Amino acid sequence: MGHGARYPYYGGKFQSASGPTFQTIDPSNARPLADVYSASHEDVDAAISSAQSAFPLWSKTPARTRAGILMKAVQLLSDRNEELACAETQDTGKPYSETSTVDIVTGADVLEFFAGLVGSGGLNGETVQLREDAWVYTTKAALGVCAGIGAWNYPIQM
Repeated sequence: MGHGARYPYYGGKFQSASGPTFQTIDPSNARPLADVYSASHEDVDAAISSAQSAFPLWSKTPARTRAGILMKAVQLLSDRNEELACAETQDTGKPYSETSTVDIVTGADVLEFFAGLVGSGGLNGETVQLREDAWVYTTKAALGVCAGIGAWNYPIQM
């Protein structure tokens, strides 16, 4: 097997999983790539709990610092483009010419866009004058933990 076992990651580290396993198969040669451990309901609850525990500190982290963290992720994707593109090609069967020039690159682009938005104040609130002596303002603030379901064929872009 090419990549060894894959476990859920949360709380800053890989975690054991209690769900079933499945093999991911390289579609070009039908060889197993890795055993993937599925997350059970309990594993998902533990990941949510971990995210909820991290939320108060993260939501107080200055926008510039959060932008810097996103830019670090951009740099990691860029630095590892070759390795990640090869793994994505093996996992999905997509041509390397696409994974190396689109998948990883656009994943980095999305993170860079949001880093710029966060760091430049693009997520600040607005102030609107209702009349001469009355103003309304909005603030934008993190609300809590969320989950997303992404497309199988562009996982890094999600």
